[in-house]
Amino acid sequence: MNLNGMIADLKRKSDRELRELALEYGIQLSSGEVRKLRPLLDEISFSFLWTGVPEPFIRKVESIIGPERTRWIMDQYL
Repeated sequence: MNLNGMIADLKRKSDRELRELALEYGIQLSSGEVRKLRPLLDEISFSFLWTGVPEPFIRKVESIIGPERTRWIMDQYL
């Protein structure tokens, strides 16, 4: 599956399904956090794979889930 397909699949999932998926990766999210993070799916770019996740995007995630969880995710998965 390509990146665009994966993002489209994530957008179709319910908040509950996204929370369960995140939990499979060790990331606990509240329903409110999922709702706030959902619009960021539209900002994800294929260029992230080559250039890394831009700092402004990271700051948006930090404002939703906090810097500690954001850094943990970055260290684990990026």
